[in-house]
Amino acid sequence: MHYGAHRDQYVQFYEPERITARGAVMIIHGGYWREKYTASLGVPLAEDLAARGIPAYNLEYRRGPGSAAKMLADARLALGLVKEDGPITLMGHSAGAQLACVLAAHDQRVSQVISQAGVLDLDTAQRLKLSDGAVEEMLGGAPLGACNPVELWPMPARVVIFHGRDDGDVPPRIARIAAQKAAALGQEHSFSLFDGDHYTWIDPHSSQWAACVRALSPLHY
Repeated sequence: MHYGAHRDQYVQFYEPERITARGAVMIIHGGYWREKYTASLGVPLAEDLAARGIPAYNLEYRRGPGSAAKMLADARLALGLVKEDGPITLMGHSAGAQLACVLAAHDQRVSQVISQAGVLDLDTAQRLKLSDGAVEEMLGGAPLGACNPVELWPMPARVVIFHGRDDGDVPPRIARIAAQKAAALGQEHSFSLFDGDHYTWIDPHSSQWAACVRALSPLHY
């Protein structure tokens, strides 16, 4: 389903043969906001959710230098295509978790964000120059605060923070700082560290993915 004229303004809907869950889940892929990483990363996850009876949407959005405002605009339009009644969970991997949190802060339809190795503290990520300065590249001069999840808390949506101890792409300290700030700000959240690297979260056969699925239970079942 296209929600705009640009080639990257689309969302893929995975409809279960038999719906057993309330509401829907939207998958938001990562890739440090760069165009070479696409929604194909989210396909196995959306397929797995649909097989479990959960309506799943796999988001593609405009990325690249200076894309901060475009990404949010795209995500808000795509969220409007979700037709199911009930809770909506945004499941974002890496940079996708940043967009998921920003969207949740702007749209009260979102009940929960599940951060899979998320870039939740842009200030720390920028100071660490993660992925060769990806934060500055994405911002393109836009104010960091408006795009930084930890500066948009507290928000109504619950945040589930998952991270791998061996993550070399987004260091675990990002997750720890985010959890500390969530607690200080009164943001409803949970925080769990698992064994594994940056990519185990998007492997539908992993125990890390199983934890993400379990996190859907309180809302969707």
